[in-house]
Amino acid sequence: MLNQKKHTGIKTATTMIAALLSFNALADSHAISDGMKPGDSDSKWVLGGSVGTFNNPLAGEDTEYFVAPNIEYRGERFFLKDGQAGVSLYQQPAYSIGLLLTANGSLLADKDDYKDNVRLAGLKERDGTLDAGVYFIHRSDAGRLKMTLMDEITNEHSGMTADVNYVFDMKMEGWSVNPIVGATWLSSATVDHFFGVGESEVNEHRKAYQGDSALNLYAGVRGRYEVTENWDVTAEATYVHLGAGIKDSSIVEDDYVLVSSVGVNYNF
Repeated sequence: MLNQKKHTGIKTATTMIAALLSFNALADSHAISDGMKPGDSDSKWVLGGSVGTFNNPLAGEDTEYFVAPNIEYRGERFFLKDGQAGVSLYQQPAYSIGLLLTANGSLLADKDDYKDNVRLAGLKERDGTLDAGVYFIHRSDAGRLKMTLMDEITNEHSGMTADVNYVFDMKMEGWSVNPIVGATWLSSATVDHFFGVGESEVNEHRKAYQGDSALNLYAGVRGRYEVTENWDVTAEATYVHLGAGIKDSSIVEDDYVLVSSVGVNYNF
């Protein structure tokens, strides 16, 4: 039954991807790519990467470092950006509506990463997920408002997430400076998958916890500087205040996540 559910979820994801690609054929030469955030270049393709650090909020974990590639495609209808694939279904100069596919990773994806941590050792691995949903964007000279509603389709937990954020569009001495504020709601099923503790995982270091819904609040800023016509550098920092549904888990130690990174990209 589990394999059948996973197969159904994968089939659904494949259907969604096919739908996104088919909508690309409807491109309007006057459309604005929904894959462009305030401060981005107007290039259709971007290739690059970044290095960064973040505090892992799980119990007994420390600061972690990462290297991440950056591959973006900003078509007039179809786009790839920040781990998302999307397609605009309806556009006006000030707003647009479309579909999204989003990949979500897990801090407990590989038990070898935490087998030496007595606070986490023995926890089951939690697979990453794929979410599908809709988005709404409103643009103005001041910045961009974006709202999304997503449903998990890989049958790992069948939870939902919703997000609303505003990115400000500012310039400062050659830099594009883009503060962001936002909030993300995660359903109880989503929280339980990533931060819950089952009865079989209980020991002297942790008690059982069934995830409750959570509202994470976040704020950050990104700066982008064009070194040449094609090359740019970026610096970014984001602070996330974790909701009670996550903080109450017996495997969560920090009530926040702070992520910072620097990157370099080629635009063409």
